[in-house]
Amino acid sequence: MNNLFLTNYTDQTFLDRIKDNLRRCTSFMFSVSFIKKAGLVLLIKDIDAALARGASGKLITSTYQNFTDVESLKSFYILMEKYDNFECHLDFNSFHDDGYMTIGYHSKGYYFEFADRAELIVGSSNITRYALLKNIEWDLVVSDDKDADIFGQMLGEFRHKWDNTFTLDNDLITKYVKKLNFAIERWDMDYDRSSENVNPNYMQRKAMKELNRYRAMGIHKALLIAAAGSGKTYLAAFDARNFNPDRLLYIVHEGSILQKSLETFQEVFGSSKTYGVYNAEHTDLEADFLFAGNIKLSQSLELFSQDEFDYIILDECHHATRDTYRKIIDYFKPEFLIGLTATPERMDNEDVFELFEKNVPFELRLRDAIINDLVVPFHYYGIRDSLVNYGLSAKEERKMIAQLASEEHCEFIKEQIEAHRGSGKLKALVFCKNITHARMMSEELGEYYHTVYLTGKNSIGERIRAYNDLQSDTANLEILCTVDILNEGVDIPGCNMVIFLRPTESSTVFIQQLGRGLRKYEGKSYVTVLDFIGNSYKRSVQIAFAMGSLSENFVLEKKLMQSLVRDNFSALGLGQYGVDIHFDKESQKEIIEYIDRENFNSLTYLKQDYYNFKKYIGAEYAPKHMDYLNNDCAPDIMRFLQARIGGTKTGCYYAFLQGVDEEGLPSFSEDQISIIKYLSSLLPLVRPHEYIICKLLLEKETSSDSDVRACLYGAVPGCTEDQIAHTLRFMLKKGGLALKDDVYSLNASMDDQLREYISDLVSYGLTQYEITYKNSEKFLLWHSYRMDQVQLKMLKDPDHNQKGTYFYGDEAIVFASLKKEASIEERLAYKDKFLAPDMFQWECENNISNRDLQALRLCKYVHLFIRKTKDEHGITQPFIYVGEGQFSNERKQEKLDSKTGKNNVTYLYDIPMKTELPDYLRYDFGIAQ
Repeated sequence: MNNLFLTNYTDQTFLDRIKDNLRRCTSFMFSVSFIKKAGLVLLIKDIDAALARGASGKLITSTYQNFTDVESLKSFYILMEKYDNFECHLDFNSFHDDGYMTIGYHSKGYYFEFADRAELIVGSSNITRYALLKNIEWDLVVSDDKDADIFGQMLGEFRHKWDNTFTLDNDLITKYVKKLNFAIERWDMDYDRSSENVNPNYMQRKAMKELNRYRAMGIHKALLIAAAGSGKTYLAAFDARNFNPDRLLYIVHEGSILQKSLETFQEVFGSSKTYGVYNAEHTDLEADFLFAGNIKLSQSLELFSQDEFDYIILDECHHATRDTYRKIIDYFKPEFLIGLTATPERMDNEDVFELFEKNVPFELRLRDAIINDLVVPFHYYGIRDSLVNYGLSAKEERKMIAQLASEEHCEFIKEQIEAHRGSGKLKALVFCKNITHARMMSEELGEYYHTVYLTGKNSIGERIRAYNDLQSDTANLEILCTVDILNEGVDIPGCNMVIFLRPTESSTVFIQQLGRGLRKYEGKSYVTVLDFIGNSYKRSVQIAFAMGSLSENFVLEKKLMQSLVRDNFSALGLGQYGVDIHFDKESQKEIIEYIDRENFNSLTYLKQDYYNFKKYIGAEYAPKHMDYLNNDCAPDIMRFLQARIGGTKTGCYYAFLQGVDEEGLPSFSEDQISIIKYLSSLLPLVRPHEYIICKLLLEKETSSDSDVRACLYGAVPGCTEDQIAHTLRFMLKKGGLALKDDVYSLNASMDDQLREYISDLVSYGLTQYEITYKNSEKFLLWHSYRMDQVQLKMLKDPDHNQKGTYFYGDEAIVFASLKKEASIEERLAYKDKFLAPDMFQWECENNISNRDLQALRLCKYVHLFIRKTKDEHGITQPFIYVGEGQFSNERKQEKLDSKTGKNNVTYLYDIPMKTELPDYLRYDFGIAQ
């Protein structure tokens, strides 16, 4: 018996051995649990060649962990149709006990027979790209006479598994696609990084994972929506690198961006591919990757076969409804087609969604998904539940669960279900407080309906089978009771009712749970949501905040929240898209009263939100800044930075973590905390300059003035000398930078812990800037700003924030509050107010100086920032930029000061605005429609 040990780093690698054996064997049998196309492409030609010369082949793979992709199964099915001497079997939950428990198929074995001997390779290697090329894998080769006992034992095991698994066919592949629709565990992609220096950012990774999941379900086209400047071309290149096409076509509608796109792909793929341009000037038809203008390409399609390209990208595909694009799309038959467009265009061209069969892998906000008909709308009913006391302490949890699962309460739930269910079969998800509650609810509701309960202790196989039963029109299952496991990553399209039987402790988790019922399904026009609101509103008021988060851009403060609840959230503007939100009058009244008296910025609330999030993402230690961007259910980290602990503002995430008694924190000195607080004070960024300098100094520790300037010029489009000088001046003044002998460094004693913390903070800030502040305009319309941020944008002293008006050349900056907390009568009497959606009345300060009055009269433009109320429970509220206007209709005002006996002189102005307020801000600001 000859044995051999293989890794990816031995003289002969595992991949080399498999390929060599396939070239010489008379037959082969593989039993491999996980197979990915990116890995299979390394072997498929050798498998095909072996079969073509007459070698017989059998292969078993599995759906275990939902890891094997559909494209690999299709490749094997093609081989089965092509060769009589090849057959593939699929373990599709084939081995399980009498319940829902599935036994995982996890083998990795490769058996070969030759003319005079046999060989078995067993170890850790699946057929994935990393397993075959890079991972640390151990595999043992056993080679001996064909009749050796060890081969007999192996063949007996193989025959048993072969006889108890399914022959691969189209129906089985379709069934697996449906299973992937319900997949709750997503694996990281099998990245093939040709250039280790060019890697995807967090947004790109998120989009790529979703693209990969769509392809695994057999979907062949997708529309990717990403904001201008967010790296769409790089994302396409990264995804193409993962897809590994032999030939790629990149189509643009404008020649000026064609070369830039080509350069991006060169940067990602390096010299592994050839690149060519096809337009009026160039005809590089033989290149691996072809970058073409849409007009030239549409005029010469006869030069290409329909399956010429494996992977096609349509850049700026909001133009894709034009005839030239339609002609191209209709002609080519790629393995995968991806469209790239920016968020602003997606509302204007509904047909674009149809071209891509409404496949949008990059997750949109729920509001956008509803408006674009990508999900069904919901009908929400907030139901007063007087039978349960949600206000019981943690020690009394058993008592609350007993109330929830009592016969009387279940009868009440049943009455509400029947009152709100549609005419078809009931398919309901019920969210419970804990495992005991889920079990008891399943048992009690089982008196009326067919029920089952699932918890985190159930295996994937058990969950999938339950989801299938709830989804099926023929299965009896009507209600699935669950705890947390359906928060995200699972969609059950057939679900037509979502029921909340637990106090809602997080507005974002509420939205995630709500989303489980929003998938489109034949005959389903909306999903019904029943929310049983108990008599304690300490956390249930989070429902109101969750609904408010569906607005376009509301700054959610108390008066607005009360108005929204009172009006059943009609101001969201979603009624026209089928959304109906209804609180019963008693619940409505109590929530409004609770909002009025409660401090939602208290440490108690913030601490609960923090630990809910930490638990939700399963973090052992404190979540990093970037975790708040990488997770849809994350609370707003800015609330933690603005929190007050013992009357003192935290000023940074680190101080907040200390205040909530988080364990395992690094120990920072005062000067280290000082720079953390300075950098945190800039969030959310309205310009990237400070953080780009910080990133540079994290990499190089010190940098000359010329290097800093070169870095900024290279990283910030349109960067000016004035911006650089202002940035450096105030970074030095605020203590963020140190300057010695014309060399800059961060103004703190650096160590590994601080470097790691600041690196995470900088990544968060710059990524947040990419998402939110994605163009070079001075101010973004309807965006929120603090006074210091406005001064930064104007290149002025950010500490100049005590006045309400500033004059800079022919521009004026006006900050005004609406006194929304005042009574209606007081508000009407107040001078600063909107007279119309495009007209603001403003009163200057008392006894304005002649210099300022002259500056005011000379102003050509006024930038108007409006705040509804000054602060809320110690948290200063931001201003909303409502646009640009001009001072007009000056009126002098004189009024006697009763205390001093002097006349105070002011001037009243009308400011006609260039842009009318949108409907939601009219509602928010209390302007008559």
